[in-house]
Amino acid sequence: MELTLKDVAKITGAELVGDENFTIRHICDLTAPQADGICYLSHIEKVAVPPNFATGAIILPEKAKGLPLPIKTNFLFAKNPEWAFNLLVQYWDAQTPKHTPGIHPTAVISASAKLGANVSVGAYSVIEDDAVIGDNTIIFPQVYVGKRTQIGANCILYPQVVVREDCVLKTHVILQPGAKIGNDGFGFMFHEGRHHKVPQIGNVIIEDDVEIQANSCVDRAKLAHTIVGANTKVDNLVQIAHNVKVGQGCIMCAQVGVAGTTTIGNGVVAAGQVGIVGHLKIGNGVQIGAQSGVMDNLTDGQAFFGTPARPMRDTLKILAIEGKLPEIYKELKVIKKAVEK
Repeated sequence: MELTLKDVAKITGAELVGDENFTIRHICDLTAPQADGICYLSHIEKVAVPPNFATGAIILPEKAKGLPLPIKTNFLFAKNPEWAFNLLVQYWDAQTPKHTPGIHPTAVISASAKLGANVSVGAYSVIEDDAVIGDNTIIFPQVYVGKRTQIGANCILYPQVVVREDCVLKTHVILQPGAKIGNDGFGFMFHEGRHHKVPQIGNVIIEDDVEIQANSCVDRAKLAHTIVGANTKVDNLVQIAHNVKVGQGCIMCAQVGVAGTTTIGNGVVAAGQVGIVGHLKIGNGVQIGAQSGVMDNLTDGQAFFGTPARPMRDTLKILAIEGKLPEIYKELKVIKKAVEK
């Protein structure tokens, strides 16, 4: 992969000060620059440039233009260097093939399945009866697509993904390796001394531009739908239970668990290892701190933390007092002795 700095400037929208014909061959981190590479620096006043730093080009904030800079290289100045660099990485990544186009001869595809234009299906993948795969979708090796499942255009399903029967993936959905969509919800009824399975006959709907990362599970509904809203991003090892509804533009970090029939609003952020019990309503724009246990409804636009989850400020006050408990206890013992005398 090679790009001239003239091309880089066009892709990123940054202003080039340097040799427009200089060729970039590597995307670099600041800690590992290369003579024909490019890196970026978001906050020039906060990061010290390492000794003997040398790179082919660097993207800097616009406000650095005209300042005396401690390195000699080609500069690109951008309003948001991190976003400009991300645009470059997106372009670079798109030009780097990760799959083999076409239908692998070992793929097992039902005669009643419908594949759109330019679909790729990797080795040993299985597509069951009446499944529909949209245009330009990429299915990597060892993927299972169940009966009557609908997958939209421009989706990517990486190896070991399972999308069970009757589920719906809309457009631009990415499922990272090991993601499981449409597993049975955890539904059992205790009757006459035994746990009896409750059939889970609903489905899962994954809306546009959702990414679900490795080994996360979205369970099918007992009835109706489990829904993950558009532009939501789900990290590794997340559990979304049956009949949960996740809104648009949410972030669910690693090891979040959401119990059944909970509704999560738009723009919610759940940090790592958050646990949310069932049948709750989480408002729009809520932020939930790491390892919080959510046991009640949460109102719109607030930050919560702790177990049980309380408004962030209240929990921080409680934690501050907890740190003083040994000292408070000593004082209490002194007071108790004085009273007893």
